[in-house]
Amino acid sequence: MVAADEPPPLPVLIENARHRFPPTRLRAIKLLGKLGAEATAALPALTAALDDADAKVREAAAAAIGLLGTASLPTLGSMLSHPDKYVRRHSVWALGKLGPSAAPLRHRLCQILKDEDPRTASGAAQALGAIGELAADAVQSLAEAMRGTNIVLCRLAAKALSQIGRPALPTLVSHLRHHDPFVRGEAAVALGWMGSKAAAAVPMLVDVLQTASPSVPMAVPVAGLAGTPPTGVANAPGEALTSIDATRASAAQALGRIGVAAGSMAALTAARTDAIEAVRTAAEVSLRQIRALG
Repeated sequence: MVAADEPPPLPVLIENARHRFPPTRLRAIKLLGKLGAEATAALPALTAALDDADAKVREAAAAAIGLLGTASLPTLGSMLSHPDKYVRRHSVWALGKLGPSAAPLRHRLCQILKDEDPRTASGAAQALGAIGELAADAVQSLAEAMRGTNIVLCRLAAKALSQIGRPALPTLVSHLRHHDPFVRGEAAVALGWMGSKAAAAVPMLVDVLQTASPSVPMAVPVAGLAGTPPTGVANAPGEALTSIDATRASAAQALGRIGVAAGSMAALTAARTDAIEAVRTAAEVSLRQIRALG
């Protein structure tokens, strides 16, 4: 006899996942999800539930499949083409948790970067980042996503490139000269996330930090993103931070995270007296980081 507070046995849950009443199916599928990899035998029933007439059942099945581990990899791949955006979302999130084990699906994830659902596309970028260096052939697709109009996707694509590491270094360095200051700033942030692996980018980051700023804030929005500084850069109180100055502050932050390299200390020391407070603050913090490591 099963205690009242204990879930039914696995065979019963699998049977109930196909029950004619939606609430019964939903409860069984949620319980299967809690079992995780122990419920691998339920994969056929959960896969069938992805086409359930009830949206809640479909989403619960997608979530449960995502908790089964590597055994669900082929199913997760097919879920990337599902018409229900919530099913696709759970697929990319699960692939992100699998990390390098999801490498066989990296090419499909590159395609999903263009998904019409912003969260699915962003989740694909996160999954590619979690795969790491094994997703080296995704660099071009991530670089394209980084240049789009979806700010969240842009930042997650930059983060993914930093997680891929050295194979993405040339692309990120080239983005420091992109015509869009927002993209330049995100490239600088991503290089900083790479730490010492991005040492080769220091000369270019120094050039970005020392870029002359316009005397007035930019009047025309940059790719619709004016007023949105790169990740981690905040406007100082009362300071109208231009996109170029936000990029310069990001370059200063990156130099600190990369550590000691030829030219970085002199550039950061000079930036301590910069006309822009955000740049001065970033330079000061970076100098402290470098000295602490030294």
